[in-house]
Amino acid sequence: MNASAWAVLSATILSGSLLAGAEQGHEMPKPGKHHEALKYFEGTWDVTATFLAEPGKPMAESKGSEKAEMILGGFWLATEYKGEMMGTPFAGRGTMGYDPHKKKYVGTWIDSLASGLYVSEGTADENGKVFTMIAQGYCDSAGKSITMKQVYEIKDPDTWTLSFLTPNPDGKEVPTGTIEYKRRK
Repeated sequence: MNASAWAVLSATILSGSLLAGAEQGHEMPKPGKHHEALKYFEGTWDVTATFLAEPGKPMAESKGSEKAEMILGGFWLATEYKGEMMGTPFAGRGTMGYDPHKKKYVGTWIDSLASGLYVSEGTADENGKVFTMIAQGYCDSAGKSITMKQVYEIKDPDTWTLSFLTPNPDGKEVPTGTIEYKRRK
C-alpha cells in the first residue's frame, strides 16, 4: 500500500471511529491529571549527560539542550534533543503521554546513533515527582534487544534528572548514565 492510500485509509478509520463515538453520545477525550503532570517538562533545558562508554572505563560527559512542548491537544509531550554524545554530534526525539487504557505512561525515543525505536511504559509516584519507565529497543552494534529502566526525578522547579539502569548478565541493575536538566531562563 502506498503512502497516499495509507493516508486515506487512516483518515477513513479515524473519522469513522470519531463519528461512531459522537453518535453514541461519547464526549471527545480531554487531557487529565496524568497529562497535566507532563507539563512540568515543557520548556528549553540545558543538559549535562554522563554515560558509560565502555565497561570499566570512567563515565563520558557531554553537553546538549532539549526543547519540550505539549502537543496534540495536551495529550503528548514532544521532545527534541541536540548536542553531542561521546564526541559525536547527537540528536534525538521523544514522546511521552499517558495511556488511560493501560493506566501507564507510554513513550518513544529515536536518535541519530541508532536505527531502532525505543518504546517505554511505566508509572509515576503519587506526588508526580518520580516517573519510572521500562524501555525496550535494540543495540545496533550487538543486534540484541535491550531493556533498561529510566527514572525521571524532579528535583525542583528548574532541575530534573534522568537516570538509566541496565541489567548485567546476572540480572543486577547497574547505572549506565545520568542526564541533568537545568531550565533555561
